[in-house]
Amino acid sequence: MYNMVIVIGGYHYSIERNGICTMLKLSFNSTTLRDYDVLEACRYIRAAGYDGVELALGDAHLHPLRTSAQKVKDIKRQCADIGLDIVCLAAGGPDLLGSTRYEPSLITYSAEGRSERLDVIRRSIALAQDLGCPVVNFNSGLPREDVPAEIANDYLLGGLQQLTRNLGNTILAMEPEPDFFVGNTDKAIEIINSINHSQLRLNLDVGHVFCSQENAYEAIKRSIPYTRHIHIEDIKDAVHYHEIPGEGDIDFPRVISIINQQDYEHYISVELHNHDKRWQDALNLSRKYLLALD
Repeated sequence: MYNMVIVIGGYHYSIERNGICTMLKLSFNSTTLRDYDVLEACRYIRAAGYDGVELALGDAHLHPLRTSAQKVKDIKRQCADIGLDIVCLAAGGPDLLGSTRYEPSLITYSAEGRSERLDVIRRSIALAQDLGCPVVNFNSGLPREDVPAEIANDYLLGGLQQLTRNLGNTILAMEPEPDFFVGNTDKAIEIINSINHSQLRLNLDVGHVFCSQENAYEAIKRSIPYTRHIHIEDIKDAVHYHEIPGEGDIDFPRVISIINQQDYEHYISVELHNHDKRWQDALNLSRKYLLALD
């Protein structure tokens, strides 16, 4: 539990009762502001007090297959000018490759389809490198009736072995999604351990853990040593609908305490894609709540 929050050099530090100083680095996922141009969205995020932005890849803001080199330069320059870190590219969107949600995926039966997904992830990695962004997150895709679990696992491992051969300095972070083939952190950690590459890590989505795993707080604790990026949102009644932090059931003081005890030092991104019509509340209420935890 914390006594107060102070600000030093743009970062927000929580002072614990035992005198230990920990750092809460907040960013915001741009998908909530998808009705705005990406440059305008970044300005709003910075104006709300966030130190970082996670750019959601897709037609609304930044598409790895279609965005111009000039647009990439404009984003990088503006974020540098306003002091906004580009902390992660979210490459797990549902429509990057067409109208069928999340397809083709890394576990699609078709070799051509899997190759398309590998290509879009590679292009996302190249985009991250152009932007100076350290992390790209992705998901496994949905399970398929025509692909048995054992074969899907082989497809996923084979794809990740290809992706990890040439990452440069980029971290590839796997995000478990409820009801996906990799649907919880334990499965993601199993895959990460199987690949055994220092730049394949976990994108821990706190809300997803509360939708898909028993004893969520212990699952979060197990996950932090593998984690390079965190998504945060609230959840009500274990339903996968991203609520503004403080408007659901999650004990966030306990979650933040677990994260701090494990010396996690990277960004935590607020992810509220359900709240595009409440984007001002999503920005302002989330930050106010998370920084005032007591």
